[in-house]
Amino acid sequence: MSQLSFARYRHGLRFTHYLFRFPAKFHPPAIRCLIDRYTKPGDIILDPFCGSGTLLVEALVSGRHAFGLDIDPIATFISRVKSRPISPDLLDKRFATLLSSLRPIRRSDADYDRLMHDDLSVSAIKQWQKALAIPDILNIGHWFRTYVTLDLAKLKRSILEQNFEPEATKFFLACFASVIRNASNADPVPVSGLEVTAHMRRLDKLGRRIDPFALFESRVKREIKGMRQLWDNAKEVTIRVARGDAATLRSTLAADDVDVVITSPPYNTAVDYYRRHMLEMYWLGFVRSQEDRLTLSQRYLGRARVRDTNRRLKREFKSAYVNRLIAHARRISSVRENAVRHYCASMQQGLDQTADSLKRRGRAVFVVGNAKWNGKKVRATKLLIELAQDRFNVEDSLSYPSQNRYMSYSRNNGADVNREHVVVLRKK
Repeated sequence: MSQLSFARYRHGLRFTHYLFRFPAKFHPPAIRCLIDRYTKPGDIILDPFCGSGTLLVEALVSGRHAFGLDIDPIATFISRVKSRPISPDLLDKRFATLLSSLRPIRRSDADYDRLMHDDLSVSAIKQWQKALAIPDILNIGHWFRTYVTLDLAKLKRSILEQNFEPEATKFFLACFASVIRNASNADPVPVSGLEVTAHMRRLDKLGRRIDPFALFESRVKREIKGMRQLWDNAKEVTIRVARGDAATLRSTLAADDVDVVITSPPYNTAVDYYRRHMLEMYWLGFVRSQEDRLTLSQRYLGRARVRDTNRRLKREFKSAYVNRLIAHARRISSVRENAVRHYCASMQQGLDQTADSLKRRGRAVFVVGNAKWNGKKVRATKLLIELAQDRFNVEDSLSYPSQNRYMSYSRNNGADVNREHVVVLRKK
């Protein structure tokens, strides 16, 4: 296996890569290297698991067309904002207008100092829920202090009331979404899900100053700088983003349309994006009830629980390696077996449809990391190759040390975060 080096691809430009803290995101220099190595200007790149759009941004500044797909509504929203250049001068003007509208509704510094050790009555949320369009988050008092909930609602309402250009409004909403976690009671560091940890409870006892308006203002100022870099470097190419399942790619993308696929598939049961992004999904209106969330949860790949009625559980595999993984999971429980079988079936179906989307002899470049499933070590490269063998041949295999992909914790499945592996497949 060759060592991939991308030292020369570090250019110091942030673009919009850091607008939203997203788990397991691509390292930009690694993506620049892969784009340069396996594509040429004018090519169409597909990322069927686009996450927060790192590849889309890099395609935009390198002169490649790109299409991103993801099932997570926060992922697709953030990807669209990050890969859509907006005049920074326009954003500066609109931001000045927005700040003027926020000034009368902001609390004083003395109020925020007092609220470090105090809070408003929870009844205020019900009182203002309709007028401020406060989302119907189950047990909202667990996730937010009352005054923070009211501040966030006022902040969002003010953004929407300005009647800015649609793309400017989306930019400010993305910045709003990016501060929700830090304004909440949830710990912002763990990425596997959403939790009010003992660490956060200790901070609250000591007195935690939460000013959503200040968090928002700071984030917007930083991201306008990133947008300026994107505006100055973007090429005349087409970047498209859609919500969808990679296993049903044919319904979204025409056959033989893509030159190269570059992607990083989700890990099995490692990151619960559905739970991780729950607060942001509610605040942006992508889900409005617990029923909405349950419906959405059944569409994620790599989830820990899969209903017995799911059709993908009926898929059989020719690979002895895959069947050993399933048999091992079955010995533990039917729930574990369903999770493994569903992941493998979905990945295989996604690989089949990825092959259909590629032009003749097109390449598919996958970035993966090793893991443990139910205590058993899984070689991600071997699993991918086994699932892809009917439609692809292996062309190359590379690796590189992980570069702070926001995975600073022990993943649920014991995934190896120290090294990323790149498998290059060629369509048969």
